[in-house]
Amino acid sequence: MLLHRTLLAAAAISAALAGTAFARDPVFTVKLAAPVTEQTRVIAQNTLWNCVGDTCQARPNHAATVRSCRQLVRELGAPVLAYGSEADQLSADELSRCNGDNATLQARN
Repeated sequence: MLLHRTLLAAAAISAALAGTAFARDPVFTVKLAAPVTEQTRVIAQNTLWNCVGDTCQARPNHAATVRSCRQLVRELGAPVLAYGSEADQLSADELSRCNGDNATLQARN
C-alpha cells in the first residue's frame, strides 16, 4: 500500500513538472533577407538569438511586435522577411515598419 502511494505521488509530481516544461515561451523564428556569413549570436530586447544562414531563432518572453523586431534588425544590421512564432507572426505592414528604421540607420552611417 505504501509503495502504491509513493508511485502515485511520484507520477503526480512528474506530471506537474512536465506541464511546466510545456508552458515555456514559444520559439520565434526570423527569416533574414540575406544570410549571415557565420553562426551569429545577438542579444536584442533581453533575448539571445542564434542565427545560422538566413534563419535566427530564440525563445523570447515577449510578443512579436514591431519594436522587438526593430531592435533585432538594428543588432543584425539586416532586414527581415518574417518575424514571430508559429501562432504570432508580424504582418507585411508590420515587417515594412520594422525594416524601415534599418534603412534610415544605415543611410546615416
